[in-house]
Amino acid sequence: MNASAAATNSHDSLKNLVNDVFNEYITNEMPIRLLHITKVDKKTSFRLVERDFVRQHFKNVPDNIYKDFMLVDEEREERIKVRVKEELKYAVLSHRWLPGTQEPLYHQVLKGPTEAPDVHELGWDKLQHFCSTAKDIHDCEFAWTDTSCIDKTSSSELDESIRSMFRWYRNSHVCIAFLSETADLVALKLQEKEKTVDVWFERGWTLQELLAPSQIKFYGSNWEPLTDFMNDRRNKDIMEKISTLTDIHMDDLESFTPGIDRVPEKMLWASKRRTTRIEDMAYSVIGIFDISLMITYGEGNRAFFRLMEEIMKRYDKWDVFLWSGRRSRYNPALPDAPHCYTPHCYAPHCPYPHCYAPHCSSPGCCPTGCIKTLRNSIDLAAARYQYGDRRFALTNHGLEIWVLLLTVNVEDISEELPDSRCLLFKHEHFEARARHIGPESGLCDMNWAVGVLDYSVDGEGGSIDRLQFRNPPGSYTAFLLSSNKHILAHLPATAKWKKEMTKEVVRISPRDHVGGPVTLLYL
Repeated sequence: MNASAAATNSHDSLKNLVNDVFNEYITNEMPIRLLHITKVDKKTSFRLVERDFVRQHFKNVPDNIYKDFMLVDEEREERIKVRVKEELKYAVLSHRWLPGTQEPLYHQVLKGPTEAPDVHELGWDKLQHFCSTAKDIHDCEFAWTDTSCIDKTSSSELDESIRSMFRWYRNSHVCIAFLSETADLVALKLQEKEKTVDVWFERGWTLQELLAPSQIKFYGSNWEPLTDFMNDRRNKDIMEKISTLTDIHMDDLESFTPGIDRVPEKMLWASKRRTTRIEDMAYSVIGIFDISLMITYGEGNRAFFRLMEEIMKRYDKWDVFLWSGRRSRYNPALPDAPHCYTPHCYAPHCPYPHCYAPHCSSPGCCPTGCIKTLRNSIDLAAARYQYGDRRFALTNHGLEIWVLLLTVNVEDISEELPDSRCLLFKHEHFEARARHIGPESGLCDMNWAVGVLDYSVDGEGGSIDRLQFRNPPGSYTAFLLSSNKHILAHLPATAKWKKEMTKEVVRISPRDHVGGPVTLLYL
């Protein structure tokens, strides 16, 4: 083959690569359909279009990119994809749905080129402002909304849309966040003091819409921008306010990476939010954890159990068990919902070990401070590989986990409430308090134990110690376990212990060194 033919083949190969990346990006990384925005005589109109329309609209992009990538480069394909993303710009809307039937839906927008009706309707008015803002301010000819761009009568399309939504927000040129109850930045700052926040900060789906986009722009109730920045993620002033309102660390607000890590911290973010459909409490965070779940509306709270199942398959840190409250009906060792991950205080010398922050006198222990100390505590534990069992797994017998099993005696029952009571447990080397959830009857017929989770691994055994370098010093996390006294003593521990529900995470602080063999449990 002569040099001319070789050069031709090289150029053809590059053209094919650019076209492949272009087509694959539209098919895999962009929404199923978008709103195409046009403007004639200062009037903004929009119509729903499919991916083929987008492909045709940007048909010259591959040729333009090809000219810029003539030189051979080992990373050329990835750089081509970045360039394609820059060219195929679209805006996404993040908002709180209006009640009832006020939002324009897919079948209403499907009919053709559309302008907002002359009759003042809040949903259409919002859509019109969004499209105008996307076109005029952010130079986007295409836009996407969850109200009008998804055919919710198609279960397969709904499934694909929900699984892909984090990625669609991630790949957007800009996310336009509409705060319908906030007039301006001054009003946003006051929300922190008044403890009343815009409903946008309380909805489940807007959590991923806050974290996923690389560029986000906040607009107030009058569609005026809250700041002069084009990308509010770079505005420290507004991000610090949002961090205070959401308990999300500034690092995550400035640049978030999805994945199965820091499970209790991320669950805490979700615990402050609500969704209309119970299943959406799980579906709305699958992108944050980088998990794929089959979407099955009607399954109820089983959706959250399936989410936890997927997390447990890829997560090996004991902090996943830092929850309290109601257990899942599908496995007693797993939480019932995100709100089971509560902001317990890990600050040293805090007089309220399970504080919810307002009454805490520890310096820096406030709602945000609790999260910071939690993050520091978990980071410290994660850094020491020797802490606890990292091979726990869900099996057909329940949660399989090795714990440091320490039997305790009930010394006192007090502060009874209709659904719980405070139990004082004593061991030779420590005392522990736990607010037990469940009926009072039968408590005296039970054997009790704590199963320490974050023990130090010592050969085939485990230990806890007052002098361990921990935060807080010498404090350990445990399951509260019970077994019926009438169960035959020869039965193995795997068959007789069960996890009890408690109002707070159970923590123990030994007075000195406690060690022994670890015990395998199925919970």
